[in-house]
Amino acid sequence: MLWIIALATALTLPSYTMYHLTILPDGSAGWVIEHRFPLSTPDEIEIFKKMTTHAENLTSDYSARIGAIVSNASRVLGRSMSIEGFSIDVETVETVSGKMGLIRIEFTWKGFTKTTPSGAIDLGDVFIGGFYLSEGETLRIKIPAGFEVAEARPAPTDKGADYLEWRGRMVFTDGEPRLLLRHAAAQPQAPALQWGGPTLLYIAGGAAASISAAYIAYSLRGRKKPGESELDIVIRIIKRHGGVVYQSQIVRESGLSKSTVSTILKMLESEGRVMRVREGRENIVRLTR
Repeated sequence: MLWIIALATALTLPSYTMYHLTILPDGSAGWVIEHRFPLSTPDEIEIFKKMTTHAENLTSDYSARIGAIVSNASRVLGRSMSIEGFSIDVETVETVSGKMGLIRIEFTWKGFTKTTPSGAIDLGDVFIGGFYLSEGETLRIKIPAGFEVAEARPAPTDKGADYLEWRGRMVFTDGEPRLLLRHAAAQPQAPALQWGGPTLLYIAGGAAASISAAYIAYSLRGRKKPGESELDIVIRIIKRHGGVVYQSQIVRESGLSKSTVSTILKMLESEGRVMRVREGRENIVRLTR
């Protein structure tokens, strides 16, 4: 990982990372991690070639790092896990917009998911401590044939015919992203899953809503409960995200105005209950007590 960070720093250009996870019926997951670096000058092309020539010799080191993560997850969860078919490929490709440096890491994570007594695939417990997507990073999980989504948490940014996708920046809480996939044949005769806009909406046993799924997904999650103050809403949202969340995400989920959320956070900050850390153009809010 360190040499990829060093490469991004040396190029002083934005890099784009795509995590492709293909869920297999046996509980394994095929991982493909692609790091893309736009190369617009001869100097940048030369830097990429030099650093990745060295990187090709670090396959065993990268594999050991991934293996350590898998080993720890296996120990904590008490489930047999292993890494197979690890490889790293490096190339410079021509695109419509110019040259692109591509680093592709591929492996299979055995024991990645668990199976419920009903045969459903339960995914997410391996994300111990959660998962983090920074700006320019995307996580895409492909659904195996014959399965469909019974639960997705948090709501994905986008979806395709056979995948769900989350885009950064995003902070996931412990055990997330979490998916519950069940056999399509096991679905009762009820209204199908409805999708709208970029965000998933699933209403179990109910009719599809006619308004924006993105609006419903967030309003249902942040809606005010009886006797709950605006301050309570903000704290509840922070806790739901494991105590770490972007300020903009609080605004989206709460339905409160930016100024209201900012005022509440300033008050909580003065009381020592939260702290805000600036990252780029956004604030990360951390619950301190």
